[in-house]
Amino acid sequence: MKLSIFKKVALWLLLIIAVVEAVMMIALYSFTYNNAVNQATSAIKAAAGYAADQLTFFNPKNFALESNEERIITSQLELSCNRYDIDKIYLLLPDASRNTVMYLERGISAKEESKAEQHPIDDLTGNYVDGGMTAEMEKAFSGDDSGITAHIQNDKENMLVCYMPVVNYADGKDNPKISALVSAEISISEVIKNINTQFREFAVIMLIVTVTVGFSAAVILYFKVTKPLTSISGKMKGFVSNRDAEFKKLPVKGSDELAEMSASFNTMTEEIDSYIDDVAELNRQKAELAIAQSIQMGLLEPRAFQNDVVTIRAMMTTAKVVGGDLYDYHTLPNGNIFVTVADVSGKGITAALFMSRALTLLKQYADWGYSPAKMLFEYNNNLAGHNPNRMFITTFAAVYNPTMHELTYSNAGHNYPYILSDKLIKLDGKNGMIAGVIKNLTYPEHIIKMKPGDKLFMFTDGVTEAQNNKGDFFGEETLEKVLIRHRTYDAEGLITAVTEAVSTFVQTAEQADDITMLTLEINSDPAKHLHLQAKTGELEKINQLISNMNFSDDRRYQLSLIAEEVFVNICSYAYPEKDGDIDFTLTCKDGKAVMTFEDSGIPFNPSENRINMEAYQANPTVGGLGRHIVFASVDNYSYERRQDKNVLTLMLRM
Repeated sequence: MKLSIFKKVALWLLLIIAVVEAVMMIALYSFTYNNAVNQATSAIKAAAGYAADQLTFFNPKNFALESNEERIITSQLELSCNRYDIDKIYLLLPDASRNTVMYLERGISAKEESKAEQHPIDDLTGNYVDGGMTAEMEKAFSGDDSGITAHIQNDKENMLVCYMPVVNYADGKDNPKISALVSAEISISEVIKNINTQFREFAVIMLIVTVTVGFSAAVILYFKVTKPLTSISGKMKGFVSNRDAEFKKLPVKGSDELAEMSASFNTMTEEIDSYIDDVAELNRQKAELAIAQSIQMGLLEPRAFQNDVVTIRAMMTTAKVVGGDLYDYHTLPNGNIFVTVADVSGKGITAALFMSRALTLLKQYADWGYSPAKMLFEYNNNLAGHNPNRMFITTFAAVYNPTMHELTYSNAGHNYPYILSDKLIKLDGKNGMIAGVIKNLTYPEHIIKMKPGDKLFMFTDGVTEAQNNKGDFFGEETLEKVLIRHRTYDAEGLITAVTEAVSTFVQTAEQADDITMLTLEINSDPAKHLHLQAKTGELEKINQLISNMNFSDDRRYQLSLIAEEVFVNICSYAYPEKDGDIDFTLTCKDGKAVMTFEDSGIPFNPSENRINMEAYQANPTVGGLGRHIVFASVDNYSYERRQDKNVLTLMLRM
């Protein structure tokens, strides 16, 4: 449920008043209670002390019931009761020998029923007798005249008691003796009852005051705050939701904060109307740039790629919303890996459009199987023929052949890449000119061997030309030091190390140029192994493994045919009457594909007893053509019986 600001403030105000009132009532009640108890304690101490002073003549030895002395004692106790307005007062005679206390006399204000229940009559003495002396009685009887208090609480009584010693001077003032105790009592229950009665009356008064104050505050809040705010809020909503309508200014009345708010809002609406017109064009341009950036980044390949042959990591950070750098990589139809990095002159939309066209051409020529040199030749002619703005682009293009472990590359005026192998190698051979300006330029082509673990690091000049606040350049020398220091890092770690080094160098300086990096890492040549049942249905696993290898489609098809023929023969001849297992291993290394079949069946050499082609031509129904084709297709093969197992190895040059 949506609450208005008036209701919210009113509820909070009511809650605050209620909490404050509750806290005050609790604190006041606690203070009043403690004060009442303190007053009651003072009263019983004063009553007990006064009675004890008046009874110094009392001598238990001369005391007799219904005597004149008893009447004097009774009158004194009654006087103390009435003077200090307490409930009960007694004269107690402790008997240490019997460990009892005799209640000899009582004040007249003490209720007879209560006394009888609390202090039953002893039939032997005719006096009221309680059990043994309490610790407080003993302390007072020992001479402590400070007024010993105790809280007596049971099912029938909730009393506050004070004990005061009665000093007897019958033997002279120099020989005072404590002859008895005075016990003054007051009911705590009555004290609480009186307090509660007073507080009920006080609570009613406070409730009336609270309701009156709350209602008055709500009325003031509504007319002085809520109503003006509602008016301002309505105007604001109308200004936002109906921009086409003419805005009517808020009335400014008085000089308080709400008046200032109304004036400020009127000024704000005028400024917003003016600002919207100025910003509309800028927002449109930003939106177009954002779309252009989205399209540009969508043209690039993901920053991470990996297959059985290579691992690639790339990154691009533009200096503006859109930039002129590009990178690309993909696996070609023949199984080779194409990579490129380029840098367009200029920045912004124009450079981004030129970049997208260059990227499309590079992809196309690479897929057509052009060598890097021919790729750049056709690429340059196409760009130069349709370049009215006379823009240019530096480009490094390379193709990695995983079979031959060779990287073929060509460079059109781009920064020299590096190969991180056993040492740092800079690819600074003869290069061609920048592309996009002059037609029919030729580009030299180079080939370099790469082994597993080697990395090709490509970058744009945004790396080496990054500047710090002093105007110093990051430079090639610093880059080479970073590459040498992190030569053993993988593709991802290498790009991260260079990025962090550049960031540390430039610190807070603004990025002046696009920064692009791409690292191509040659993976190791792991052997692919499958443990299979000697059943033809397991061929699907072998075909799936071969299809995932980095071969051309023709070579995959050839390997699948060879594997299928050999596998079926082993199932049929090595295990003619029982089930068994076959271990299949495919290794690609040094431009060779090696397949190994190992089984525990009966001795069986598939390379023996192959078909005689002359006999087959005379009689095509003779079997064994498949095995003949297999061993005629491979470059080398071997068979051996090793530890009761058939081991067949086939090798093809790729």
